[in-house]
Amino acid sequence: MPRAWGGLALVAALLAAPADAAAQVFIAASPRPDFTIGPLFVGATAPTDVAAAVTITVTWNLGPVRREQRPPPQKLALMWPAEIAAATAQGLADPALVNYVESRGFTSTGSGRLTLRARNQGQLGLLTPADELPVSASYVSFVRRDAPPQAGTGSLVWIPATPQMGDPRWVLNLAFPLRGLITPKPATWLEDVFWGRRNVLAVSWGDVGSIAFYPLYHEHRESIVHLAREYSRVLVSFPDADHLRIEQIEPASATRRGSRLRAGVETVTLPLNTTDSAPQVLKVNYAYYRGVFAWRPVLISIGLLILGNLTGLMMVSGRVTALLRARLRVGRGKAGAESSRITPERLAEIRPGATTYEEVVHLCGPPDEQHQRVAAGARRTLVYRATQRRPERGLSVGWLTTVRHWDIERYEAEIELDGDRVRDVVIHVRRSRASSPD
Repeated sequence: MPRAWGGLALVAALLAAPADAAAQVFIAASPRPDFTIGPLFVGATAPTDVAAAVTITVTWNLGPVRREQRPPPQKLALMWPAEIAAATAQGLADPALVNYVESRGFTSTGSGRLTLRARNQGQLGLLTPADELPVSASYVSFVRRDAPPQAGTGSLVWIPATPQMGDPRWVLNLAFPLRGLITPKPATWLEDVFWGRRNVLAVSWGDVGSIAFYPLYHEHRESIVHLAREYSRVLVSFPDADHLRIEQIEPASATRRGSRLRAGVETVTLPLNTTDSAPQVLKVNYAYYRGVFAWRPVLISIGLLILGNLTGLMMVSGRVTALLRARLRVGRGKAGAESSRITPERLAEIRPGATTYEEVVHLCGPPDEQHQRVAAGARRTLVYRATQRRPERGLSVGWLTTVRHWDIERYEAEIELDGDRVRDVVIHVRRSRASSPD
C-alpha cells in the first residue's frame, strides 16, 4: 500500500458537523489540492419498500483550478454520514482502511468493495450502462466507540486513481446502497389512519454529519476538494410514479417533473450552489400507495359522508314520522279515542263508603301517586292520571284520511280513603287542542 494511502486515510476518515464543514465530501491525499470536483451529480432512488436500502449514485470528475491545466489521476476518499448496506463488487476491503478506522477510535460495522464505473461523453443522457472499470473502491462503515447510538454511522470509501480522472471526455460513477435515509414523517394517529404512513427522504451534499466525527475532520479539513463552478445537482428518482403521492419538497428551489429517460419515473431535482460550502439538502415528503388510487382517504371520506347522511336521515325520518302520525290516518270509519283505565264511566263505579282499597286497585290498577298525611291518621289519597287523544278528521281519500287537529283530554282522579274504605272521589279534566298527539 503506497504511503499516500496512509495520509489519505487519515484525512478521509473524517466527517464534519459545523456550518463551514461538509459531511459528504471528497478528500485529496495532500492538503490544499490544486484541482476541483466538477461536474457532480448525486442521485437517489426511492424504493417502494421503505425498509429497503436507498441506492445512491455519485457521478463526478476532476476539474482544474486553472483551465490550462489538466489534473492528473488522483487517489480520492469519499465520506458519507450513513451506513453502506452491502458491497457491489467481489473482494474484501483494503485491510489498511479498516485498521486505520479502528485505530482512530471507531468500530467497523461492515466493509467490502464497490464497483467503479466510467461513462464517456457520448453515453451521457442515454440509458446505456456505464463501463465497468477493472479496479474497485474499498469501503468501511463505522461507529465511534463510547458514543451514544443516536450519534449515527459513517462510511469511508477509498477510490483508486483511474486514467479517466481529469479527462473531460469522461465522468466516474460510483453506486452504493445506504441505510437510514428514509424515516417516517412525524404525524398524529389520526393522520396515520387517514393518510397512512408518510415518509421523508433526505439526500444532500455537504450535509452536517454526527458531531462524534468532527474531531477527525477538524484535523485535516484543508484537504477537502471543493466543487468547481460547473452545473451540479442532487436528484431523487421515484420509480413507481403511478402510485406516488408527494406532499412537500424542500427547498422551494427544487423542481419536480417526469423523467426524460425512464417512463413512469418521477424526479425531484435541486441544483447545487457550487460557490457556497454550506450543506445543501433535498428533502421530499412522500408516500407510495397501492391500487389505482390512494384509496384510504377516499374510503374514509366516503364512510364519514355515509355516516353523516345516515345520521341526518335518522333525524329527518323521525320528524317525518311524527308529522305523518299527527296529520294522516289510515283506515275507514270514525277514529275513536284511545282507551284509558281512567274514564268517567269507570270512576262512577267507585262508591264512597262502600268500595274498598283492593276494589279500587282491581278496577283502576296501581295508583300513579299515593299521598298520606301523618296527622290525618289512616286517611290517604290515591292519584290516577290518564290522557285521551281524539283526532279531528279532515279530507278522506280511500283509506287515507287527513287530521285537522287533535282533541286532548287529560284526567286526574284523586280518591280519598279513610282506612280501607273510599271516602270521596275528585275528578279533574283538562281539555286542549293541538296539532299533534304528542
